[in-house]
Amino acid sequence: MDNWNSQSGDLEWVERVYELLREIARCSLSEIPKIPDNISQKALPSIQKLQSIQQRPGPQVFKISSPAINDREWVEQVRQLLVELTGASLSERPRLPENLAGRALTLADGAKKIKESIEEYSDKAPVQEPDNPVPPPDKALTEENEHSLLSPDRALNQLLQSLKIQRAKSYNPESPEWQQLFTLLDVVQSVYKKIPVVNPNLYRVRS
Repeated sequence: MDNWNSQSGDLEWVERVYELLREIARCSLSEIPKIPDNISQKALPSIQKLQSIQQRPGPQVFKISSPAINDREWVEQVRQLLVELTGASLSERPRLPENLAGRALTLADGAKKIKESIEEYSDKAPVQEPDNPVPPPDKALTEENEHSLLSPDRALNQLLQSLKIQRAKSYNPESPEWQQLFTLLDVVQSVYKKIPVVNPNLYRVRS
Protein backbone atom coordinates (compact mmCIF):
# COMPACT_ATOMS: atom_id res chain seq x y z
CA MET A 1 0.00 0.00 0.00
CA ASP A 2 1.20 3.52 -0.77
CA ASN A 3 2.53 5.70 1.99
CA TRP A 4 -0.47 7.75 3.12
CA ASN A 5 1.79 10.55 4.28
CA SER A 6 3.52 10.94 0.93
CA GLN A 7 1.75 14.13 -0.14
CA SER A 8 4.56 15.22 -2.43
CA GLY A 9 4.47 11.84 -4.18
CA ASP A 10 0.70 12.10 -4.64
CA LEU A 11 1.05 15.62 -5.99
CA GLU A 12 3.63 14.60 -8.58
CA TRP A 13 1.54 11.60 -9.62
CA VAL A 14 -1.64 13.69 -10.05
CA GLU A 15 0.34 16.13 -12.20
CA ARG A 16 1.51 13.27 -14.45
CA VAL A 17 -2.05 11.95 -14.78
CA TYR A 18 -3.23 15.47 -15.62
CA GLU A 19 -0.72 15.70 -18.48
CA LEU A 20 -1.68 12.22 -19.71
CA LEU A 21 -5.39 13.10 -19.74
CA ARG A 22 -4.65 16.28 -21.70
CA GLU A 23 -2.68 14.24 -24.23
CA ILE A 24 -5.58 11.81 -24.58
CA ALA A 25 -7.99 14.69 -25.17
CA ARG A 26 -5.70 16.32 -27.78
CA CYS A 27 -5.34 13.07 -29.73
CA SER A 28 -9.08 12.41 -29.72
CA LEU A 29 -9.82 15.97 -30.92
CA SER A 30 -7.20 15.98 -33.68
CA GLU A 31 -8.14 16.04 -37.37
CA ILE A 32 -7.81 12.27 -37.40
CA PRO A 33 -8.87 11.12 -33.92
CA LYS A 34 -6.60 8.44 -32.53
CA ILE A 35 -5.41 6.74 -29.39
CA PRO A 36 -2.13 8.23 -28.10
CA ASP A 37 1.01 6.37 -29.11
CA ASN A 38 2.36 3.88 -26.56
CA ILE A 39 -0.71 4.44 -24.39
CA SER A 40 -0.41 0.97 -22.84
CA GLN A 41 3.13 1.70 -21.62
CA LYS A 42 2.00 5.02 -20.18
CA ALA A 43 -1.28 3.77 -18.71
CA LEU A 44 -0.29 0.47 -17.08
CA PRO A 45 1.86 2.04 -14.30
CA SER A 46 -0.95 4.51 -13.58
CA ILE A 47 -3.54 1.73 -13.46
CA GLN A 48 -1.44 -0.12 -10.88
CA LYS A 49 -1.03 3.09 -8.89
CA LEU A 50 -4.77 3.76 -9.05
CA GLN A 51 -5.57 0.29 -7.78
CA SER A 52 -3.16 0.83 -4.90
CA ILE A 53 -4.68 4.22 -4.06
CA GLN A 54 -8.16 2.69 -3.98
CA GLN A 55 -7.05 0.47 -1.09
CA ARG A 56 -6.54 3.49 1.15
CA PRO A 57 -9.06 3.78 3.98
CA GLY A 58 -11.50 6.62 4.46
CA PRO A 59 -13.88 8.53 2.20
CA GLN A 60 -11.01 10.46 0.59
CA VAL A 61 -7.87 8.87 -0.81
CA PHE A 62 -5.74 12.03 -0.86
CA LYS A 63 -4.97 14.57 1.85
CA ILE A 64 -6.88 17.50 0.41
CA SER A 65 -8.31 20.71 1.82
CA SER A 66 -11.79 20.43 0.28
CA PRO A 67 -14.13 17.68 1.56
CA ALA A 68 -16.47 18.48 -1.34
CA ILE A 69 -14.09 16.88 -3.86
CA ASN A 70 -14.96 13.24 -4.46
CA ASP A 71 -11.42 12.11 -5.22
CA ARG A 72 -12.26 8.43 -4.74
CA GLU A 73 -14.80 8.58 -7.58
CA TRP A 74 -12.27 10.47 -9.73
CA VAL A 75 -9.70 7.72 -9.17
CA GLU A 76 -12.18 5.05 -10.28
CA GLN A 77 -13.20 6.98 -13.40
CA VAL A 78 -9.57 7.54 -14.41
CA ARG A 79 -8.85 3.85 -13.88
CA GLN A 80 -11.81 2.83 -16.05
CA LEU A 81 -10.78 5.20 -18.85
CA LEU A 82 -7.18 3.98 -18.88
CA VAL A 83 -8.29 0.34 -18.83
CA GLU A 84 -10.58 0.98 -21.82
CA LEU A 85 -7.83 2.77 -23.74
CA THR A 86 -5.28 0.06 -23.01
CA GLY A 87 -7.68 -2.65 -24.16
CA ALA A 88 -8.55 -0.72 -27.32
CA SER A 89 -4.90 -0.11 -28.20
CA LEU A 90 -4.10 -3.82 -27.92
CA SER A 91 -7.00 -4.97 -30.11
CA GLU A 92 -6.64 -5.80 -33.80
CA ARG A 93 -9.01 -2.97 -34.75
CA PRO A 94 -8.54 -0.18 -32.21
CA ARG A 95 -11.66 1.91 -31.61
CA LEU A 96 -11.85 5.07 -29.55
CA PRO A 97 -13.95 4.74 -26.39
CA GLU A 98 -17.22 6.64 -26.50
CA ASN A 99 -17.02 10.37 -25.68
CA LEU A 100 -13.29 10.05 -25.10
CA ALA A 101 -12.48 13.76 -25.41
CA GLY A 102 -15.24 14.84 -23.03
CA ARG A 103 -14.32 12.25 -20.42
CA ALA A 104 -10.61 13.06 -20.62
CA LEU A 105 -11.19 16.82 -20.31
CA THR A 106 -13.56 16.38 -17.37
CA LEU A 107 -11.09 14.14 -15.57
CA ALA A 108 -8.23 16.53 -16.37
CA ASP A 109 -10.23 19.33 -14.75
CA GLY A 110 -10.76 17.08 -11.73
CA ALA A 111 -7.02 16.38 -11.58
CA LYS A 112 -6.32 20.12 -11.55
CA LYS A 113 -8.74 20.68 -8.66
CA ILE A 114 -7.28 17.77 -6.68
CA LYS A 115 -3.75 19.05 -7.29
CA GLU A 116 -4.68 22.53 -6.03
CA SER A 117 -6.45 21.04 -3.00
CA ILE A 118 -3.42 18.92 -2.09
CA GLU A 119 -1.22 22.03 -2.30
CA GLU A 120 -3.63 24.00 -0.09
CA TYR A 121 -3.69 21.21 2.48
CA SER A 122 0.12 21.10 2.53
CA ASP A 123 0.31 24.87 3.05
CA LYS A 124 -2.13 24.74 5.98
CA ALA A 125 -0.66 21.65 7.64
CA PRO A 126 1.34 22.51 10.79
CA VAL A 127 5.08 22.00 10.65
CA GLN A 128 6.03 19.04 12.82
CA GLU A 129 8.95 19.50 15.17
CA PRO A 130 11.50 16.68 15.30
CA ASP A 131 11.01 14.17 18.12
CA ASN A 132 14.53 14.68 19.44
CA PRO A 133 15.68 18.18 18.53
CA VAL A 134 19.40 18.75 18.77
CA PRO A 135 20.11 21.26 21.56
CA PRO A 136 22.28 24.26 20.70
CA PRO A 137 25.91 23.92 21.76
CA ASP A 138 26.86 25.38 25.11
CA LYS A 139 28.65 28.66 24.45
CA ALA A 140 31.02 28.31 27.39
CA LEU A 141 32.03 24.79 26.39
CA THR A 142 32.51 25.89 22.78
CA GLU A 143 34.80 28.75 23.81
CA GLU A 144 36.74 26.45 26.14
CA ASN A 145 37.28 23.94 23.33
CA GLU A 146 38.43 26.70 21.01
CA HIS A 147 40.97 27.99 23.54
CA SER A 148 42.27 24.48 24.19
CA LEU A 149 43.06 23.95 20.51
CA LEU A 150 46.57 24.32 19.19
CA SER A 151 47.10 27.07 16.67
CA PRO A 152 47.48 25.77 13.09
CA ASP A 153 51.09 27.03 13.08
CA ARG A 154 51.99 25.04 16.20
CA ALA A 155 50.08 22.02 14.93
CA LEU A 156 52.01 22.10 11.65
CA ASN A 157 55.31 22.36 13.55
CA GLN A 158 54.38 19.39 15.72
CA LEU A 159 53.44 17.43 12.61
CA LEU A 160 56.78 18.30 11.03
CA GLN A 161 58.72 17.12 14.09
CA SER A 162 56.68 13.92 14.29
CA LEU A 163 57.30 13.17 10.62
CA LYS A 164 61.04 13.73 11.05
CA ILE A 165 61.08 11.18 13.88
CA GLN A 166 59.13 8.68 11.79
CA ARG A 167 61.44 9.28 8.84
CA ALA A 168 64.50 8.53 10.97
CA LYS A 169 62.93 5.24 12.07
CA SER A 170 61.86 4.17 8.58
CA TYR A 171 63.69 1.55 6.52
CA ASN A 172 64.34 3.98 3.70
CA PRO A 173 64.55 7.57 5.03
CA GLU A 174 65.91 8.79 1.70
CA SER A 175 62.96 7.60 -0.36
CA PRO A 176 61.41 10.18 -2.74
CA GLU A 177 58.05 9.80 -0.99
CA TRP A 178 59.49 11.26 2.21
CA GLN A 179 60.95 14.16 0.27
CA GLN A 180 57.61 14.82 -1.44
CA LEU A 181 55.84 14.79 1.92
CA PHE A 182 58.19 17.35 3.46
CA THR A 183 57.99 19.52 0.36
CA LEU A 184 54.20 19.55 0.56
CA LEU A 185 54.32 20.40 4.24
CA ASP A 186 56.67 23.31 3.51
CA VAL A 187 54.17 24.60 0.95
CA VAL A 188 51.31 24.34 3.46
CA GLN A 189 53.29 26.24 6.10
CA SER A 190 54.29 28.99 3.69
CA VAL A 191 50.73 29.45 2.46
CA TYR A 192 49.34 29.53 6.00
CA LYS A 193 51.81 32.24 7.05
CA LYS A 194 50.38 34.50 4.34
CA ILE A 195 46.88 34.26 5.84
CA PRO A 196 46.11 37.14 8.26
CA VAL A 197 45.05 35.96 11.71
CA VAL A 198 41.71 37.53 12.65
CA ASN A 199 41.91 36.83 16.38
CA PRO A 200 45.43 36.02 17.63
CA ASN A 201 44.08 35.33 21.14
CA LEU A 202 41.76 32.58 19.91
CA TYR A 203 44.41 29.89 20.33
CA ARG A 204 46.05 31.20 23.50
CA VAL A 205 46.94 28.50 26.02
CA ARG A 206 45.31 28.90 29.39
CA SER A 207 47.62 29.05 32.38
